[in-house]
Amino acid sequence: MVKNIMFYIFIYIFMIGCNGGNLVTETCPNYYLEIEAPDLEMDNNGYYHMTYLSQYIQTFTVLEAMTGSNNEYQKVSWIADKEVMVEGYWTNCVNGNSYTDGEGIAKTVLSTWQELVGDTIKIYCGYDDNCSIQYIDSLEVIVN
Repeated sequence: MVKNIMFYIFIYIFMIGCNGGNLVTETCPNYYLEIEAPDLEMDNNGYYHMTYLSQYIQTFTVLEAMTGSNNEYQKVSWIADKEVMVEGYWTNCVNGNSYTDGEGIAKTVLSTWQELVGDTIKIYCGYDDNCSIQYIDSLEVIVN
């Protein structure tokens, strides 16, 4: 009886060990993360450049994150390394969360204020896929 149980446990472990990789790839598509600022120009060093419009309080642009998660919605988190004081509250330069659309693209808004002219803002983006694999990317924007 004990030999039979041990035999079945061995076979079970062997089958899981051999098929485990295949099961993961079947249920976890090849996701990725690549963020960009499609409305901004990128220089030869990989920095995006944003022109602050002095006639306004803020200047905005849209950032995009491509995930490869077509038809599967993903919650994507964003954060910038710069904040400004707005009406007594520290405000980050990007919205904190967004969701992918049917094409696997998430968007957020980058806001800049006059205090940030001459600074470089680093924006981080990340998400966890359905298999708990974490993806992180970043880009940098120089405010002119």
